[in-house]
Amino acid sequence: MADDILSIENLRVHFDTLDGPVEALHSVDLSVGNGEIMGLVGESGCGKSVTSLVTIGLATCDVDEGSVKYQGTELLHRDPPHIQRNINISSSITALSVLAAVVTSIWILIEPVQGVTMVATLSLVGGLSWLFGFFQKSGSRKHTNFMRWIRGNEISMIFQEPMTALNPLYTIEKQVSEVMKEHDRLVVPEVSNLRRAGQALTTPVRLIFESLFTRTLPSLSILLTLTFVIIAHRTGFAGDLKIYSFGLILLIPLFEYILSRMLNSDSENDFNHISFQESAEIGGESIGVSPIIHPAYFLLSSMPLGVAASLIIFLMLWMPFSALMGMLVICTLLALPAIMLQDYLRLDPAHRRQVVEILEDVQIPNPTAVVKMYPHELSGGMRQRVMIAMMMACEPKLLIADEPTTALDVTIQAQILKLMRNLRDEKGTAILLITHDLGVIAELCDAVTVMYAGSVVETGSLEQVLSRPRMPYSIGLLHSIPRITTGLAERETLPIIPGQVPDPNQHFDGCRFHPRCPFANEKCISTPPPMVEIEPGHFAACHHTDRTKVVSDVQDAFDVFAAEYEHAGVA
Repeated sequence: MADDILSIENLRVHFDTLDGPVEALHSVDLSVGNGEIMGLVGESGCGKSVTSLVTIGLATCDVDEGSVKYQGTELLHRDPPHIQRNINISSSITALSVLAAVVTSIWILIEPVQGVTMVATLSLVGGLSWLFGFFQKSGSRKHTNFMRWIRGNEISMIFQEPMTALNPLYTIEKQVSEVMKEHDRLVVPEVSNLRRAGQALTTPVRLIFESLFTRTLPSLSILLTLTFVIIAHRTGFAGDLKIYSFGLILLIPLFEYILSRMLNSDSENDFNHISFQESAEIGGESIGVSPIIHPAYFLLSSMPLGVAASLIIFLMLWMPFSALMGMLVICTLLALPAIMLQDYLRLDPAHRRQVVEILEDVQIPNPTAVVKMYPHELSGGMRQRVMIAMMMACEPKLLIADEPTTALDVTIQAQILKLMRNLRDEKGTAILLITHDLGVIAELCDAVTVMYAGSVVETGSLEQVLSRPRMPYSIGLLHSIPRITTGLAERETLPIIPGQVPDPNQHFDGCRFHPRCPFANEKCISTPPPMVEIEPGHFAACHHTDRTKVVSDVQDAFDVFAAEYEHAGVA
């Protein structure tokens, strides 16, 4: 239709496996209107996620036929047969030429001139063949660039696996900002490149002063230790002192304790926080310890630190002074560029605030701290909200949400659904919502499409599909919703659809749902059902739509059929 933002027609795709091609989508027809929230439901293995991935060009399957159009523009690309034939021939010639060149290179040892000539000739043939194939693929490269622009700018997708969708090597702020930078959504930076470079050059000095003011005790300990070692070397006492260096096991903690008292540091901060609060908390309450035993406990708890420090001091006293200074200089020269480069590449303050605001929109608590974290530091629900924030940040015209509330608790789920609804109401964003939760469908969607075994079996408005379903599979899904009572009687068993989704490789001449349908007959087995318009805008693929008018009768038929199915399975 002209007012559809997404239109999928007769889509058929397959995956190549070692056992042969497996057809994942058999014939999918689906449309999403402008500003519409379309719900896509069905059991696992019905092809919902494959449909969404094919739409944005990220599926690894081969498209056999069909069309996927975004605002009238085709998103699928298939080279003409003659172009594909030329590409295949070019690839074969290139591979054979390279293999022959490698094998022929042995001939150089026997006849150098002839060998070099043959290798050069084969390399030239392979290079020309590859160049021919490269130009033949120009249409594919152009389409790939077009899809890269479409993804994010026009169509965004919330992926189903938040645990693996984020890059574990980068912080949250970097990953969110990269998406926005790629699609030109970042605000103007506050700091110019020249000023950023100047700040990066002064980073080592700034870090030293910050360390002295924020972590005074450890910083002074390191500086005094280095000073002590250098003085010992320069005065010639290093050889004598290294014999007694292991005696510093007790002296170093005691020295740190005395130094902390001389600096008037807060013992609760510098001392209890390290020695007691982390190691003596029971039930969330810290165990109080008398200040009288602080030094003794401090010495005992610092024993491993004292051993390591004594070993380091022993090695520094044992090494020649020139070697020691050489190591310090080399380590410093190697570390400084990395420190300065890291500072130069850090996120601009304006961009960081922008990322924080985006995380606030998806109800992430304390976003200022979260932006500096890595994905492994977040729970599954937090990672899911980060993924949602990344996809919504670019304000796409079409949002594909594949199980967006899977890892979220009920409270956060309601907030995310409200956020998605606001995105539609305020920005006019159309949403294709893939979910198993019919409660979410009823809460959010305007229309519903039901998929089964790689095909669409029913589609219509929310009221039509949920209130007046006509396809037995749709009725079975609604019947399987857990309820404590049905009518006035308590429910003893949970209704189910007997059987399971068939293997994608299994061939069916007729309806793919017939092994699980209580109304199946010879016609269902031999003839595929057409998509029949039950009422305006309401379509169902079934030979028995005249028998599905009363939903309760169909549900009773499912109960009887399930009992017979279970009995036959036991027998």
